[in-house]
Amino acid sequence: MKFKYVVALGLAALAQGALADDQTVTFSGLSAAFDNVGTALAGGDDVITFAGLAPGAYNFDVGVTGLNTFFQSTSDLNGVAGTVTPLGNKITFVGVIGAASTPLVLTLRGTTSLTGVKSYTGLIEVSPVPEPGTYAMLLAGLAAVGFVAKRRSA
Repeated sequence: MKFKYVVALGLAALAQGALADDQTVTFSGLSAAFDNVGTALAGGDDVITFAGLAPGAYNFDVGVTGLNTFFQSTSDLNGVAGTVTPLGNKITFVGVIGAASTPLVLTLRGTTSLTGVKSYTGLIEVSPVPEPGTYAMLLAGLAAVGFVAKRRSA
C-alpha cells in the first residue's frame, strides 16, 4: 500500500515541469505575436516554439514585455541570449536579436511578483538569411554587367 503512495508522489514530482505555459505559435507572414497562456512562468520556464516557417536560416528580432513578470538574461532563442531591461518596478522587457535555423524556440526564464496580474506579450519578426549561392549569383551578374559595359566602351 505504501508503494502506491511513493509512486504517486514520484509521478507528481515529475509532472511539476509540465506546469509551464509551453505553446506553439504559427507565423503569419514573417512575424508572429504571442502572449502567455494561463499563468506566466507557472512552474518554470515558458517555452514558445514557432511554426509555419520554411526550413532554413533566419535573422530574428524578438521583444517581450512582462507585467509583474521579471525575466532573466538567460532567456534565449535557440541559444542566443536576451537583453533584459527593467521598465519600472512592475514591468520588464527582454529582447533577443540574432540569427538561427528553424525550428525557432524561445525560452523565457524568470520570476513573477507575489501579487497582481502576471502576464507578458511579445512579437517576433524574421527575415530569411540569403544562401551563399545567392551571393555568388549576385557577384557573377555584376561581373557580367561590368564585362559588357567595358566591352561597349572599347
